[in-house]
Amino acid sequence: MYSPSRFLCTDGGSLLKKINFLFNLNSRCLSFNPFAPKNIEQPKDSHSKLLTESEHVFEVQHHTVKPRHMTDYENVYNDYISEIIQKYNVQGLIHTGSWRVHIGNVQNQFVHIWMFKNFSQFDEFGSDFRTDDDKVIKYREKMNDYLVQRANQVCLSFSYWGIPQPRPLESGSRQNNIYEMRSYWLKPGTLIEWGNNWVKGIKYRPDAKVLGVFSQIGELYNVHHMWCYKDFHNRKLTRSAAWGRPGWDDNVAYTVPLIRKMESKILVPLKNSPMQ
Repeated sequence: MYSPSRFLCTDGGSLLKKINFLFNLNSRCLSFNPFAPKNIEQPKDSHSKLLTESEHVFEVQHHTVKPRHMTDYENVYNDYISEIIQKYNVQGLIHTGSWRVHIGNVQNQFVHIWMFKNFSQFDEFGSDFRTDDDKVIKYREKMNDYLVQRANQVCLSFSYWGIPQPRPLESGSRQNNIYEMRSYWLKPGTLIEWGNNWVKGIKYRPDAKVLGVFSQIGELYNVHHMWCYKDFHNRKLTRSAAWGRPGWDDNVAYTVPLIRKMESKILVPLKNSPMQ
């Protein structure tokens, strides 16, 4: 323990040396912190160039629905999906998936993810598929009657997650998979470091990975990781197996200090979702 009285002096030069000593001592002590983030190269370009190799653009939508109209909304949205896909799928618009929140902070909520080829296509379709088609407008107006709140984000995919692929039901299976969406709000300036750690961390659960994106428009420094499991027991086994492999604990130790807030929600797919 270093008492302040030990450093009281009248000589300015000596005082400066004492201050420098304390500063260096503190710096050395911090270097032993197991939770301190690793030093990384300073970013020299935008996040969109450093973290992704794809031009694909994702729109992540959250629709909060009046509890008594959950079934009504789900039926209308399934019809809406069919109409949109019929009109725009040939132009490259991809319905990544739609889910209902099963467990989470807001249970009367649905999550929809749409993928566009690039920003030019996003401009063409708009965030709500601008159209004068009477059928589409009718579905949209019906959905609006059931909504309490809606929010969306424009996101890009981390290159090491790849592009999400459809997950049909396994042959003979009568039960849908469950999907876990883990959302992280990072400290500003830490997105590159997050990516540098997770490019190694993703290898510990490769079969469960679905989607990894970071926000470009909307809430910034927001990351979404989505995982797929057969059921809750499979989720437990998969996560336990990762903890049993050397290196996963380091990934957690170096990324936890980057997080301001985090949440997890369990999702179940809608009947027209490409991910089942």
